[in-house]
Amino acid sequence: MIQVRGLRKVYRVGVEEIHALRGVNLQIGSNEMVAIMGASGSGKSTLMNIVGCLDRPTAGRYELDGVEVGRMDSEQLAYVRNEKIGFVFQSFELLPRQDALRNVELPLIYSRSQLDGSTRRRRAEAALERVGLADRMDHRPNQLSGGQKQRVAIARAILNEPAILLADEPTGNLDSQTTVEILGIFAKLHAAGQTIIIVTHENEVAAHCHRVVRLRDGEILSDLPIAQDAASQYVAAAHAGAAKGSA
Repeated sequence: MIQVRGLRKVYRVGVEEIHALRGVNLQIGSNEMVAIMGASGSGKSTLMNIVGCLDRPTAGRYELDGVEVGRMDSEQLAYVRNEKIGFVFQSFELLPRQDALRNVELPLIYSRSQLDGSTRRRRAEAALERVGLADRMDHRPNQLSGGQKQRVAIARAILNEPAILLADEPTGNLDSQTTVEILGIFAKLHAAGQTIIIVTHENEVAAHCHRVVRLRDGEILSDLPIAQDAASQYVAAAHAGAAKGSA
């Protein structure tokens, strides 16, 4: 589904060049659940922005479903972002004056499909029901908890049934219990066939994925199944031990 070859990204600040990505090669197949990890400045957010068609690489090739993204114009990129990629952000990015239902409807309002209002509403209601918010559809963001806001954001992201769900630090503003609940939603979506990429700096979050890609200084340091990724494997074992102890 995603194939990246020799991806480079250089930012120019005055006369200085900042190499955010240095020849990244990466493949992500359909229905994978992948964590992308790295310290601040490692290039993980830059990589996600390029995969999400929010930015263009300086050099290299990015193919999505066999189509080279680098050859797309601005209108084509906007179409891909709206129809093929769902975004979930740490800060939720909800419209404060709109209720949950209206926030979820937004991708359909800007879609080429030109659905009528009743159809958009039905689809938004179904998405909110999938994330367990059937009883909060008429609530505005200031009437929702952090976890509920993130559920609204996830419902909005999956509304168009995107091929890829990109989540950038989706639990960064949430407490530990709510984090587990949100990761549970991602797990259900993955089980239903969704491809999910989570950018995170938390091993606890990565431990819920099936593969961990670690970046450092713009390069891939490791790309391993979760069972072989030492840090995340340690966290998973700690969780299992805690659960056994409380049984």
